Amino acid sequence: MLTGALHAHSNYSDGEFTLKELREIFLADGKFGSQANFARIDLSNATYFDFGPRHWVFARQTRYGQERSFGDGDEQLIPLPERLYAGGATSHRGFPINSAGPRDPQTGYPVGGAGVFVNTFELRPPPPTLRWVGSDLSFVLFHDMGNAFQKSSQIWPSALRTKQPHSYTCRNVTTPYTTYNTPDTCDFNDFSHAVGLGLRYHTPIGPIRGDFSYNLNPPIYPVFYDYTTSSQAPNPHVGQAGHFNFFFSIGQSF
Repeated sequence: MLTGALHAHSNYSDGEFTLKELREIFLADGKFGSQANFARIDLSNATYFDFGPRHWVFARQTRYGQERSFGDGDEQLIPLPERLYAGGATSHRGFPINSAGPRDPQTGYPVGGAGVFVNTFELRPPPPTLRWVGSDLSFVLFHDMGNAFQKSSQIWPSALRTKQPHSYTCRNVTTPYTTYNTPDTCDFNDFSHAVGLGLRYHTPIGPIRGDFSYNLNPPIYPVFYDYTTSSQAPNPHVGQAGHFNFFFSIGQSF
């Protein structure tokens, strides 16, 4: 599949205030040999505000992405690896990697979507001076919110929803669904919120990071075929994303 992509970065700083932006424009078209026709735009904007005599930092990052397919028949099907995802150490920390948003209506696996919105707030206090580690260990308080969506048009109507709509329909494990995000099936159109505490241990190659998060409103979803079992036989049950998540990596979250 031949595609084209344009990436653009910009940075601005005046000492106390820093701005970073990342823009990605992506096109896949049959004219270039692609089997799927779609366009994607993925925007990220981050700001860092240094304040106080001890240099507290208030950091914020917002990501917005959307995809549009075009063409006829199978050309409109966006491949799973090319969909928009959220969740993970550098995204929405209320979910494991790429696990936010819609799920397959029969297996419960995350399938991404054509829209994504994630906003992160971080308060980064100055590092305390501790015995043994000195000022190498610091802490972060954070709040992540947002989700991945089947359609980008579902993002803004979901902004004020803090609970999963029609969640009772997600408990139906008697009749397998063939779709989702309708009042009669499992709906994932809400903003999921997570709060957490991060630890940063500063090293010559960058901070070693551990983030502990608690998802305030993890979604539930039906699972009709559970391929995590050894028998791989139908095992209908109600699944739920976890409240607690832990991430370990190197470098700041953004």
